Amino acid sequence: MGNQNASQTYDTEKIAMTKRAKIHAVIVNHNTSAYVELALRSLHKRHADDLDLAITIVDNASTDDTSSLLAYADDRGIPVRQSGFTTDTASNSHGEVLRQFVLDHPDCDDYLFLDADICFLEDDTIHAMLAELTTAEDAFAVGVRQTWDGQDEIPADIHQAIYYNRLHPCCALVRNTPLFRQVTDEIGFTGVKYCWVDGEKYLDTFELMTRVMKTHGLRHLISPKMVYHFFSVSYDDRWMESKNQRRDALLASLR
Repeated sequence: MGNQNASQTYDTEKIAMTKRAKIHAVIVNHNTSAYVELALRSLHKRHADDLDLAITIVDNASTDDTSSLLAYADDRGIPVRQSGFTTDTASNSHGEVLRQFVLDHPDCDDYLFLDADICFLEDDTIHAMLAELTTAEDAFAVGVRQTWDGQDEIPADIHQAIYYNRLHPCCALVRNTPLFRQVTDEIGFTGVKYCWVDGEKYLDTFELMTRVMKTHGLRHLISPKMVYHFFSVSYDDRWMESKNQRRDALLASLR
């Protein structure tokens, strides 16, 4: 189980020591171009340029308006790659896209997984995550706390399902180790249905991987840092009008 101490703080010297780590971030676009632009603009707004961070956008043949996102990516030197999937796959392709990214990019110190529909709210979030991961030998990764209104953390009664049972990939920093890459290759990150004798249980994206890493004595941490997570914008139409309005207001403030 992750570290649940929300009041934990970070030593500034530890943060300074980790600012030059080589991190490769991946974010998947699935007809969520405006959300991806917001995620990237907020990331750059909240982090100093000294963070050694490469970013790749992987696109699932998106059919929405990608012009603003592509312009921003070009300005920032962020490559956009096609995943080989479309937005019409029978099942969610997110886990498989992330798995292939890891296998295709072996030469970083850490991976940073980002969901399309997040917005960074706090300065140096990645620096703080890296500092915590660097000093926890029994941790393979660190995730963040999440808010869906931009202010308060999501309700406590869903913490277990959202990010204690698994490393939630909305904003997750993972050590690049031989073990992690082997689990990635053999297990992957896709959600699975586990068929027990007396019933079925669905393990969400990254959850089976998290359980396998636990069998090696490795846990994931939960950082006190928090990000705004809109949740499910690529496949759930509920509340989309209000979500898009909040997205557009945040984008306007960053452009």
